[in-house]
Amino acid sequence: MKKLSFLLSCLALAALSTAAATAATASLTVKLSAENGSGENGTATLTQAGSDVKVVIDIPHGPAGPQPAHIHDGTCAGILGVAYGLGSVANGSSTTVLKGLTIDQLLAGKYAINVHKSTSDMGNYVTCGNIVKPSSM
Repeated sequence: MKKLSFLLSCLALAALSTAAATAATASLTVKLSAENGSGENGTATLTQAGSDVKVVIDIPHGPAGPQPAHIHDGTCAGILGVAYGLGSVANGSSTTVLKGLTIDQLLAGKYAINVHKSTSDMGNYVTCGNIVKPSSM
């Protein structure tokens, strides 16, 4: 009986250790850095909400007009195609919910959040941030 109790205790401890090691990322802040002399620095905060990811972009002193925003494949140094559309940034703010996605799925690939100057100037990027795991201290 003692062996069975010890075995069950070991299994429970192993299960708890595995669950802690694989805990899902609950939130992530991406630093957005100005590009092309825009002066538009800010953040994008990703929050896991069940099976969805809420993306909140905040660019203090951003222009009033709509600025298209996307999550692109690649990195800021090598932007590729659009992976996920985000709501346009207006007055420095945008909130989008991406259905059926996790932050960990984004972290497992190479993605960047990119904001364009305007709907008529999509080739001009004003801010960008790579979606990466935070550096450990």
